Amino acid sequence: MENQFENLDSQNEENENANSSNGESEEVDVDALKEENVKLKKTNQGLYEESQKAKGFVRGSDGKWVKPAPKETKEESTETKSETMSLKDIRALQDVHDEDVDELIEYAKFKGVSVAEVKKNPVIQAHLRTKEEERKTAAATNTGAGGRATSKITGDTLLERAINENVVPETQEGMDALVKSMIERKISKKS
Repeated sequence: MENQFENLDSQNEENENANSSNGESEEVDVDALKEENVKLKKTNQGLYEESQKAKGFVRGSDGKWVKPAPKETKEESTETKSETMSLKDIRALQDVHDEDVDELIEYAKFKGVSVAEVKKNPVIQAHLRTKEEERKTAAATNTGAGGRATSKITGDTLLERAINENVVPETQEGMDALVKSMIERKISKKS
């Protein structure tokens, strides 16, 4: 058994000697490693620049990355719209409903003519009349429903109409008021 260990030890020493002699005989190519290092640095620099640009940075005059100030956006206001309209257009719009003004201005810009000319167009005049009628109808419909709620009919009135005219209420509240009034009248007769 000792012979087996000695044989293994001698084989290990031979392998170690062979490995150490092979390592010394291989030469490291320093120039190739330097070239590879330069290529990697260029690639890394390119990737870094792309990421900075994607983040919105730009190179300043000194070569450093800086974030530019956000550009100011111009907000349209009613003043700028009125500046582009002539006095003639403004006068033409004075009798047009507020809801229709923007529509007329957009149509005039689309056609490339003045608002006064658009307002003279018979199709536009018919359109404006139709919209005015719709507004009047909507206003009349809204006020009509509110007018009915102002007069309240009492149970006694419902009872008189039921007795004299044979008219009974159609709603549950009306029927309840009628029955309550009938009960009160019978109780008052007994006393």
